[in-house]
Amino acid sequence: MQVVYAHTDSLYVPISSIEKAQEIREILNKHIQDEIFPNLMGLDDHPMDLEFEKYYSVLGVGATRNRNAGFINWKDGVYLNEPEFVSTGFALKRIAESKIGKEVQKTTIEMWITQKPKEDIISYTKKVYNDIRKGLVEKLDLVKRSRVRENRLTLKCRCRKTYSVDYVRRLLGIIPDSLCEKGNCNAKLKDCTTVEGKRPVFGGGFAGMLYYNEHVNPKDKIDDSFYHLKAKFKSNQINTFTNWNGDTRKAEYIAVKNLEEFEPFNPDWNFLAESEVIKKIKPVFEAMNWDLDAVKKDDRQRDLGEWF
Repeated sequence: MQVVYAHTDSLYVPISSIEKAQEIREILNKHIQDEIFPNLMGLDDHPMDLEFEKYYSVLGVGATRNRNAGFINWKDGVYLNEPEFVSTGFALKRIAESKIGKEVQKTTIEMWITQKPKEDIISYTKKVYNDIRKGLVEKLDLVKRSRVRENRLTLKCRCRKTYSVDYVRRLLGIIPDSLCEKGNCNAKLKDCTTVEGKRPVFGGGFAGMLYYNEHVNPKDKIDDSFYHLKAKFKSNQINTFTNWNGDTRKAEYIAVKNLEEFEPFNPDWNFLAESEVIKKIKPVFEAMNWDLDAVKKDDRQRDLGEWF
């Protein structure tokens, strides 16, 4: 049998039918248990036993490890009433991803594994890509959700005294060389670490969270789950925020507690077209060795080669 994919303790092989798979499983188990690993200890159940777990009617394997998707007709000894779509290693399974990002990846994968023409896949993804760039999609369909835990909002001095991120950044914004407030410590607050002892980093949605806590709603700060979006700030909007270490940073993300708070902010449509379409379809295009530029190319323009 040809092994088309392997992962940890699993092998994926092409077999003509479920009945044939059951037959091969019995043959392999007998060989393993009688010839390779005999049950010398006389255990009731042999410690080595191959299981027939799933039967795929179609399976697509990505170019990187632990990434595959397909439709299964049988699993754990039961025939399914209808094929079930399953995937491993793709973003569509992550709760934090945007609605459009999940839809684009799932649809592209389904078209790929059901062997739809390459031109159809490119046409579909190109349309979504251009719709996002032109701002023709719902803003909220591009929003992602994250959660911040208390230790993410806590900084630790070398003496183990802890501070809230908001307290430290406000203090350092006024007095850059502020010291730890614990007696006889005298460590600089700029040298604080996370609770785990790492250098604090606030990027993406977490940077948007700092912006929100400082400028949008300082009286009701984000301290749990929040929504975030890459934004283009208007000329009449504050476009900087104070980082944890008191430095002023350019604002690129906006985070909010409630979806209606996104209303005044404009998405960064070009960035989101890349992150929610190109990045999501890249695993499929890499597996098939297709050029992603075919999706990004504007059909209304011609490259120099075409002109010549």
